[in-house]
Amino acid sequence: MKPIVMKVLASAALLTLAACAVQPETHADLQHTVQTVAPTAWNVDAPQDSINANTWWAQFGDPVLHQLVESVLTGNLDVQAAVERVKQAQDLAKQNRAALLPELNASATASDSRQNTPPPLGYVRQAGVGVTASWTPDVFGGERLAVLAAEAQVSGRQAALNQLRLALAANTAAAYIDLRWAQSQLQILSDNEQIRARALKLTQERLHYGLSTQLDVARAQNQLEDLQAQIPRIQSAVQHQLSLIAVYSGRTPESVDGLLLANARDLPVPAQSVPQTLPSEALLQRPDVRNAYATVEQRAAEVGVSKAQRYPQFRLNLADGLLASSYLGLPTLTDNLFSAALNATSPIFNAGRITANIDASESRMRESQLGLQQTMLQALKEIEDNRSDLVSGAVQVQRLGGALDASNHALRLSSELYKGGATDFLDVLAAQEAYLRDAESLNQAKREHALAAVALYRSLGGGWDVPETVQAASAN
Repeated sequence: MKPIVMKVLASAALLTLAACAVQPETHADLQHTVQTVAPTAWNVDAPQDSINANTWWAQFGDPVLHQLVESVLTGNLDVQAAVERVKQAQDLAKQNRAALLPELNASATASDSRQNTPPPLGYVRQAGVGVTASWTPDVFGGERLAVLAAEAQVSGRQAALNQLRLALAANTAAAYIDLRWAQSQLQILSDNEQIRARALKLTQERLHYGLSTQLDVARAQNQLEDLQAQIPRIQSAVQHQLSLIAVYSGRTPESVDGLLLANARDLPVPAQSVPQTLPSEALLQRPDVRNAYATVEQRAAEVGVSKAQRYPQFRLNLADGLLASSYLGLPTLTDNLFSAALNATSPIFNAGRITANIDASESRMRESQLGLQQTMLQALKEIEDNRSDLVSGAVQVQRLGGALDASNHALRLSSELYKGGATDFLDVLAAQEAYLRDAESLNQAKREHALAAVALYRSLGGGWDVPETVQAASAN
């Protein structure tokens, strides 16, 4: 009965110690935290539609943009480096989980020594093999909390990877829009160059017949050369965007020329409506919010790790093996060696080091919670601002389109009147300036409208889980 009683008492002691295990610092889950911050509805009204935010670049209806974004998300070097960082965090979590289990090692020894005294004289040879086992039982939960902290770090690294993918998709789309804007700007300058060249030729012909003056010719020449001076700067902007897209793609600029410059395209036109989503849903989908919450979880577990240092730590070591000894002139002896040791350490005096470490861990956790709230507030601001920019941008594009039609009509009338001698050349110059200004303004408004749509999709947090979509499309 005595061994049974001892086993029962030992089991009761272990259960008592396990009940005293340290837990992570308490904190609200992500959904509850989001609900306390997010409003019930958006402040800015915008047309809503069932748009899939996970493949938002498809809403522009540009196959080149679609292909470019997917190639960037699979070939970008920063994404590949972020994937490696996720693997490193996973390996660290695996190491921490391994610390919870016993460790078993094999050992072998061999020696050859000369013995002079006491007799018998001669050589002594020894050889042995065995196994050793060691285990640090996690009685108070410190190692398990370290595992939780490592797993939270894995979640944070994964969210950071998704955040990078989202940023790259948006930056690539923005670079593509800027490229198409620059190409459209080149086309506008080319068209106006032809218009002003014809005006210069007309003034020279009228001067030949005495119907114009040298002043009109000089003004027409000035207008033409001033416009031609703008062309190299726009050409340089095209090259800059090509180089930027190449860096995003992990390729050289020459490799993207054929894809992007084979046929000049207009600026991609975004959808006029926005995805139907609530503020809380948008926050839960944003990778930066998930990354900030993963930091809170990691800090909460680290607080528990710091508190576990107050309690004793145990270590159990076991060894077993065979030892063979050979003495000169004596027979070989074989021994079965077994040893067991239990070590326990408990802090007594550390000059407040453990307490200071706990206070620092709790402070880092409070800092991470404040960072999470700030991230959510910033996210809501970005979404509201981008919704407003998308709505106002659509109105601006529509009105500037009407202004361009009017200035084009005025340019044709002024040119006809000047050819017929019914007006002077200043009216033609003013009409040319107005037409160029309205064309550039409309091109810039289309650019800003498309960029506002990209910024909105980015702020909504959609489109970072693209590699799986690409793989599925390849399989299909």
